[in-house]
Amino acid sequence: MKLAIADLETSGFYADSSILLCCSIKDYHTHKVTTLRADKYKNWKTKKTLEKPFIEDVLNALDDYDILVFHNGEFFDKGYMNAKAVQYGLYPVLRAKKTIDPVLVSRRHLRLGRNSLAALIDYLRVPVKKTPIELNVWTQAALEGDTDCMDKIVKHCEHDVITLHSVYDKLRDLIDKIDKRGSSF
Repeated sequence: MKLAIADLETSGFYADSSILLCCSIKDYHTHKVTTLRADKYKNWKTKKTLEKPFIEDVLNALDDYDILVFHNGEFFDKGYMNAKAVQYGLYPVLRAKKTIDPVLVSRRHLRLGRNSLAALIDYLRVPVKKTPIELNVWTQAALEGDTDCMDKIVKHCEHDVITLHSVYDKLRDLIDKIDKRGSSF
């Protein structure tokens, strides 16, 4: 089975009032990180909300894998991408995709005060830390199309899949099995 670690960066928390900025996918076995970014599509400069080709490419890239690891993926990434797919008349790939969500694994099996990726990185003593990024970077990238800000967001996203890979490795023994829905935490 093909497994990947994935992360989305968006301009907001809700699909109906934000756009997808980038998606990084790290192949679990080859360690290759692939990032798709919205600013590489032709309508980025004039119509950022016409994101159907970008969303379709992200869905196709995610569909190459049998199992996806998303931190908080059950509550954010899956719902966000399903909403975008339905909006554009595309097949909602993540609806039936097998996923592993370290947030849910941690909540079920570890008694921690916080389950954010940063908190798990600290608690599990993962040597690679999350990259700090200021809120205005998302605003400048999404609203102004600032390329330097998009570069920072992409770097942040790629770094997240690298750290999430390490967190997943530390939590793997807590995952009982993978069924048709995803992880049986």
